[in-house]
Amino acid sequence: MKKQKKKRKRKIANLLLRNYVFLYFLMTFILLVTFIITIYVASISIRNVDETKIIASEIMRDDYKNIDTSYILKANGFIEIIDSNLNVIYRKGTPIENKKKYTKEQYYKMLINNRNNDQYEDEYIYSFSYNENKDFLLVAVVPNKDLQDLYNKKSKIKPSFLLKSVLFFYLITLILGILLYSRLTSKTFVTPLKILLNGVKRITAGDYSTRIDLKSRNEFGELRDAFNLMAAKIEEQRDLKEKSEENRRRLIMDISHDLKNPLASVIGYSDYLIKNPKISEEERTKYLTVIENNSIRANNLIIDLFEFSKFENTDFNLQLRKGDICEFLRELIASYIPQMEEKNINYDFDIPEKSIFVNFNAKSMDRAISNLIINSIKYNPPNTNLTIIVREILDKVEIVIKDDGIGIPKKLAKDIFEPFVRVDSARNSKSGGTGLGLAITKTLIKKHGGSIDLETDKSMGCKFTITLKNYI
Repeated sequence: MKKQKKKRKRKIANLLLRNYVFLYFLMTFILLVTFIITIYVASISIRNVDETKIIASEIMRDDYKNIDTSYILKANGFIEIIDSNLNVIYRKGTPIENKKKYTKEQYYKMLINNRNNDQYEDEYIYSFSYNENKDFLLVAVVPNKDLQDLYNKKSKIKPSFLLKSVLFFYLITLILGILLYSRLTSKTFVTPLKILLNGVKRITAGDYSTRIDLKSRNEFGELRDAFNLMAAKIEEQRDLKEKSEENRRRLIMDISHDLKNPLASVIGYSDYLIKNPKISEEERTKYLTVIENNSIRANNLIIDLFEFSKFENTDFNLQLRKGDICEFLRELIASYIPQMEEKNINYDFDIPEKSIFVNFNAKSMDRAISNLIINSIKYNPPNTNLTIIVREILDKVEIVIKDDGIGIPKKLAKDIFEPFVRVDSARNSKSGGTGLGLAITKTLIKKHGGSIDLETDKSMGCKFTITLKNYI
């Protein structure tokens, strides 16, 4: 089976670096594109005159009368055709000097562009081409000033307009690039922050079921997990608070109910005895017995309630000591054998002979387990089978107390460890229970760092399993 690859965690710093690199290359690209467009537009704007139309070698024809001189004439230039005898046999345009023949000196000076004559160097552009077929020389002359004017007149785009256009294009491209970068940054930072802020607002409004769904593997992902954990804790605490408040209200009602009956009996019979002093001794003893039993019942309830409240207090801690749980249970069970035999309860104990050490408080553990044994004896009919088992499972110790008696309906089993929950919903006082025994047992087991579970159903008996940590 292929191992699932662990998702690589991203850092916001790395994302920022990535964005900065992206912005750098984006700006470089924008500058490069702008530079290329500037060069292209500039090349178009200065492509004014086809220079091949003013160079003698380019416009040369055997029939010199068919030579295209349109561009030369537009620049106020001219052409001359000079034969081998230096005669000007053809001219078109307005010449500098209207010569019909060149001297050798003039001819050679013209060939070398008359470098010693500033007039020709600054004012005119010459080009020459010799036609071997017809044996003549073509001279093309264009005034420098007129040629530049022709360039300017032919220009498609003015330099100022070109500069403004390029600058405008650059600004537009720059703005689009910044918008693209801001969108990328918004996705990285602003969007997660908005999601988190909305979650905080919903929590503030009291919706503790709020959870943030944010796909992120950086610090925002950690913040998401912390937020969701915080929301879950708050929701859990709110539920516990509501449940605690409900339990408090129910506890007060149950205490009032359970104290009202025995106190009512005490008050009623006491009043009767006071008002009837001449009743028989037998009847007096009977009523005093009722008063005593109800007083004991009310006192037991108050004691159990006091102990339950004490054990439930978070500041209450048991003094645990290392001890042999097997030896402890053998002594505890032995003290209840007379009651089992009196009720005809069939008992069987499976406790190892070896020592199994557990950190426990003997008095509190006695109270916790005694509640389970007493309940099994008290509430089950004769000939019920009661089994107590101790076993080691890895680093745990299990104490199983089970019987095959009347059992508890499943719908009540999940709440049986709550205060004042009894199988007898009518809350009759025949058994004399306070309804706090199993609640005290669970609280004491939890104080030992253990747990208690119940498997039961009506007419199937009860199986209590206490799990404690083995002493290492």
